[in-house]
Amino acid sequence: MVKKIAIGILAYNEEQHIESVLNEILTLNRDVYVLNDSSTDRTIDILEELNTTKNFTIINNIKNEGAGNSTLKIIERAKNDGFEFVIKVDGDSQFKLDDINKIINLYEDKNYDFIKSNRFWENGIEGKIPRNRYFGNLFATIMLQFISGTNKLFDPLNGLFGTNVKVLNYINKKVYPKRYGYPFYFSGLTAISFFKIFQINNVVSYGTEKSNLNSIKMFFTIIRLSLHFLILKIKNKILIGKYQRSAFLDFVFLFFLILNFIVFLRFALIFTSIQIFNTSFIGSWALILLLISFFTIFLFIESFKEEKSIRNDHIDNEE
Repeated sequence: MVKKIAIGILAYNEEQHIESVLNEILTLNRDVYVLNDSSTDRTIDILEELNTTKNFTIINNIKNEGAGNSTLKIIERAKNDGFEFVIKVDGDSQFKLDDINKIINLYEDKNYDFIKSNRFWENGIEGKIPRNRYFGNLFATIMLQFISGTNKLFDPLNGLFGTNVKVLNYINKKVYPKRYGYPFYFSGLTAISFFKIFQINNVVSYGTEKSNLNSIKMFFTIIRLSLHFLILKIKNKILIGKYQRSAFLDFVFLFFLILNFIVFLRFALIFTSIQIFNTSFIGSWALILLLISFFTIFLFIESFKEEKSIRNDHIDNEE
């Protein structure tokens, strides 16, 4: 039985690349959706001209909706058209056809629910990655491993991934990032929801383009999503009914993490506002902060070990 796989290309001001990207992907003989996110250049004109001789579907946003919303729109459209798996690609020619084909083969052979990509391996980057993207991905990787309890997953901001459309049933649109950070959302959601995941090593080409990523917004988006996933995975474990110990450890860790933050703020406020330096008073608050921090770290280690034993059996990666 041939599995129904679609490829979705996200395009915003890609007049220089969209034709070559589309022509290359069409050689895979798969159904293709191209979403134009209200480009201000000739992207839509090029697509409409190509569409007269080539078979693909254009989705045109009247106003710019952001990469996150546009990705969701492609997957929802493909699901409504009867497809079961969607591979999301950017229209900037950074991704390789071999990696897209690798995702297709993995889904057809192993039926993974979510297949993500990792560019941070020995031969994964051609050119020079913008510095803010490198450090942003490093931070996002740490947070993903923190919430998922596994060190198998890297590069959660990579825009090349494939997902089963059933993942849509688990997405909380009130939390889902409308613009940046959506690959992190898919990676985190599938990891904590016991979906079957595979991570490939992919190759990404960088030219002279500059990243327009807002590092501060991305930082707070990752923090917000991580807290959401931490709470959600506790709920998931309770509903499943066989991971109560792990759920309890997660809950106590979350409690002490919040308590640690509150005590730290209180300590900082006292330290900066006190007029007469009182060694014993400051020392008492410092000791309380130290003890809570120690216990928080201990709970994190125990929670991570418990999580690792749960998650590792449904997450695989390319060696």
